Amino acid sequence: MMTQQLTDGAARPQGAEQSLILPTPTAPTAVSGPSGQADLPAVPRNEFEWPLRVLIVDDAVSTRRLLRGVLEYSEHFDVAGEADNGTTAIEMAEALQPDVVLLDLSMPVADGSSALRGLLTAAPKARVIILSGMDDRVAPPLLGAGAAAFVPKGLAPFELLERLSNILGRSVTSAATTPTTESPTAGEPTPQAQLQAIICDDDTMTRHLVAQVLAKCDVAVTAETDVVPKLLTLVELVKPEFVLLDLWLEGTTGASALPEIRKLSPRTAVVVYSAHEAWRTKALDAGAAAFAVKPHFDHLETVVHQLARTRSTAPDA
Repeated sequence: MMTQQLTDGAARPQGAEQSLILPTPTAPTAVSGPSGQADLPAVPRNEFEWPLRVLIVDDAVSTRRLLRGVLEYSEHFDVAGEADNGTTAIEMAEALQPDVVLLDLSMPVADGSSALRGLLTAAPKARVIILSGMDDRVAPPLLGAGAAAFVPKGLAPFELLERLSNILGRSVTSAATTPTTESPTAGEPTPQAQLQAIICDDDTMTRHLVAQVLAKCDVAVTAETDVVPKLLTLVELVKPEFVLLDLWLEGTTGASALPEIRKLSPRTAVVVYSAHEAWRTKALDAGAAAFAVKPHFDHLETVVHQLARTRSTAPDA
């Protein structure tokens, strides 16, 4: 994958509250936009097939991983690729022909605004959605140049899905937010909502393998990240049942996150998964529910199974 780890982009600008969407006069129907916005033109139902193929373009590794986790958790998207600059994005768009491109503006080599025309030429059927921390006053010329929408960075995961739903004219809510319309048969127990987890580890392969372990335990991965600040933001937004946390992140210990997680979401059980077994006592004293030693994934599975069973049978679960 043609990406490299760089620093996070700009923070979400104050006052950038609504996504800006370019009208499409030929669209046959309309859907309601976010609060305070006029109705938004809908995309014809036969324009896309599910799942939608997405290309994520952002120079921040942590942002790309967060977006991947949110999109793939919804089950309506397939992240086909990631790029960290506009030049690479154009090459990947031509090869992958994605349905949707999520494009940051502030990037090295070639920024988003200069890459927009090339992306639309390389993948003419793609909807290019600007996802940026810049002030939304930069949006009008980009929309005029062919971008489908401008969405501010910093939205909660489920709010981002709602924005994409409006922009694409589709229902793309996640399984965790999809209401149940069927009542259980008389005498049958009411089904429990699937348990959710956030993974925080700075190794991509480890996160992938941990996600596989969680799937075996019937725990859904809401998002992944490799930095504590984003982890804490996600915990506050999602209030997951579990956090799978490595204590060694970007050369520093993640133990400081444990008491913060307890404050933000007291019911969240933190499972520390670390190669430094000497930190077990420190982690448990700081509030971890369990400690599993890397790379023993079988032990991690046993630990998560036990905690999940306890959570599912608890009266307030």
